[in-house]
Amino acid sequence: MAIKLGEMLLKEKLISPEQLDEALKCLSIFGIKLGSSLIELGYITDEQLCKFLSHKLGVPNVSHKILTTIPPEVLALVPAELAGRYRVIPIRTEGKKLALAMADPTDFKAIEEVAFVTGCVILPHIVPDVRITSALSKYYQIRGDIRYLRIEGEIANKRKSAPVQNAVKKAEKIAIPMVAENGDLLNIEIPLEFEGFASIPGHEEDFDQVVDGVERYTVDRLSIEFASAKNRDQIATVFIKYLGQEFRMGALFIIRNNMAVGWRGVASEKRIEDLENLTILLSKPSVMRDILETRHFSMGTLIQTPENVQLLKILGVTTITPLLVLPIIMLNKVVAAVVVSADMDALGKRLQELQRLVYKASLAFEMLIIKNKILMT
Repeated sequence: MAIKLGEMLLKEKLISPEQLDEALKCLSIFGIKLGSSLIELGYITDEQLCKFLSHKLGVPNVSHKILTTIPPEVLALVPAELAGRYRVIPIRTEGKKLALAMADPTDFKAIEEVAFVTGCVILPHIVPDVRITSALSKYYQIRGDIRYLRIEGEIANKRKSAPVQNAVKKAEKIAIPMVAENGDLLNIEIPLEFEGFASIPGHEEDFDQVVDGVERYTVDRLSIEFASAKNRDQIATVFIKYLGQEFRMGALFIIRNNMAVGWRGVASEKRIEDLENLTILLSKPSVMRDILETRHFSMGTLIQTPENVQLLKILGVTTITPLLVLPIIMLNKVVAAVVVSADMDALGKRLQELQRLVYKASLAFEMLIIKNKILMT
């Protein structure tokens, strides 16, 4: 969204600076949008956010009841491919006018294309992105990002009418002097030892376009590309390219909501299909639960639990294949995991190298957080 949501909410004192920092951390690590992060953390309800944006943007908001009772003939006006591409939901018609629920009512390209396809005059309505995700799944069978799966349930069960929580405990910060494009000196503050992911708006990347045709990576080149990455997925892709050329198999997982979720993976320099659909439940015995609980790497063959068998199958390796699984720890939490396969001698010799690469990636993520904060000031 072109508007600076965090800045507006701070100005209206609907959230605190500490709450915004915490939401930005979740945005960065898990990839969900800022508004959804604030809702998930309980700092603002979806109703509060919807009404606030409606007032600020001058467009009507859509209630939860309306969004869950849309007539089939209205839904049929907008094809599933178009609804999914622009993340919009038709909600009602008024003659030749079509009310359209949107996470970003300033997306004029979406408005123009829906108007062209439907032949209707479009009336934009504002809806939090998490509700759009739920509606796309319900009406168009468009599977939402795994990182959004539990937010809608949490809203209904715990936060639907909860007041805004008190500010989180203020974290110790470090100031980093930066120079803006106009020459002004900026002191950007980030939490001390903040090792998280971030993204710069407008620099999305398609993993399918970069995973093939891998050029030979050196550690120096990897470091340069880490430093120049524009978003979290670019950093993950660079990491996976290197792992793919150096190991038989390499994969990254996100740890979230008592699950380990597939993120990126390559084997024999080809993408591991369906890895993004893999979910390992951390409530059940697995190597992922082990590294979460011990906060220490695991190296060797895996015990044949159902979750481990599922992991081995999707990675395309056998039960006797040695694996090295490393936790990525940020802000004293395990937030991700790196998995590679090779023979035991090679894994042992390259353990320290992989630990250094995890640290390099963390530094790259910190740089993106700083850049993101510059854009918000």
